[in-house]
Amino acid sequence: MPSVDDFKARFVRDFPFAPDSDQTDLSFIIDADVTRSINQALIEFNESLFGTEAQQLEVFYFLAAFHLVENIKIAQKGLSAQAKMPVTNASVGGVSGSYQLPERYAKDPFLSQFLANAYGVRYLQFLFPQLIVTGK
Repeated sequence: MPSVDDFKARFVRDFPFAPDSDQTDLSFIIDADVTRSINQALIEFNESLFGTEAQQLEVFYFLAAFHLVENIKIAQKGLSAQAKMPVTNASVGGVSGSYQLPERYAKDPFLSQFLANAYGVRYLQFLFPQLIVTGK
């Protein structure tokens, strides 16, 4: 079973975790945030797609991290939180840039959500080969 402590150890450099002595400081990621994200990831995760328990946990934690980032983004906006689709091009003044989202991800109503942050994209990088192998 995934744990808050294991999540925090896995992403020690990625997130500003609150000290254990002050889990009320909401300027940090608190254990309740991680627990919520783990619970959300448990709903979606299919462990049968991955081999060993260590592999399952590695992939699972990226799914949980995806949910953590999305939950924090929503919490920071509160009632003014709005949904955004991934940006495929942008311009400022005379400079513009664009990128193409992989069509398989962009058109899939479930998979496209993971394009919202880097942890979701990393999760897809682990998931996609397994979907090809299993034909799903």
